[in-house]
Amino acid sequence: MKKQSIRRVFLAILMALPPVPALAGGAVTGGATLPEQIVQEATLIQSKISGAERLVEQIQQYENMVQNMVTLPQSLVNRILQPIDQIYGMAAQAQQLGTNAMNIANQFQNINASFNPQLTDEYTQKYESITTGLNNALNTAIQAANLNPDAFATQAQAEQAISQALQNPQSRNALLQGAVEAGQATVSALTQMQQTANTEASAEMEWRKNQLAYQTSQVAANQEATQALYGNGTNPQPAVSASGGTLNTLTQTLGGD
Repeated sequence: MKKQSIRRVFLAILMALPPVPALAGGAVTGGATLPEQIVQEATLIQSKISGAERLVEQIQQYENMVQNMVTLPQSLVNRILQPIDQIYGMAAQAQQLGTNAMNIANQFQNINASFNPQLTDEYTQKYESITTGLNNALNTAIQAANLNPDAFATQAQAEQAISQALQNPQSRNALLQGAVEAGQATVSALTQMQQTANTEASAEMEWRKNQLAYQTSQVAANQEATQALYGNGTNPQPAVSASGGTLNTLTQTLGGD
């Protein structure tokens, strides 16, 4: 199965449902600094982990419930469809989060050229490896469910394919098991992404702190050097003599004394 086909599956299933508040993601704040953005990214990933874990539990409950049922009422099919759609949608979101994290890392490197580029490469390679691993796991899960990815080109086709699989006891069990495996792979990928994002945020913030400390020390050193060269920065004043100072001397000269 081609990677492009798998992504089409994810997008189709993701479009198949209205937004779910508990699982809905938000973009990182545009006004935040890049280290702050990667922290927000890690926080968003954590919310996705919790959501994916709940979906896996829900699908497992349905899997146990319908295991020995020959046919399913349509109302139950509709209920089971929701977490299955959502778990594949969550997988698509996880891949997007990996792409977001790579973009943030590259932006930080572009803006801060003196930051260790080897570290940035390690972070981006890690995110890419995680998303590739997730894609492969989902590929395996969909194939194991005996579903044709071409049947997921549209929302209606995706729902029809899943509904048909749920009505057949054999394909139903494969579909539900595949959805559980897809959810577990998503949780694993998101957990790895969060760990990478936290490590990246710590490294970037430590680097920024050191840069700020260096800049502060340079400003202080420059100020000390300026004071040493020019004193306190005020104009020198003429000395005042014990006998009346320069004003008395000038008065006496003008008075002819």
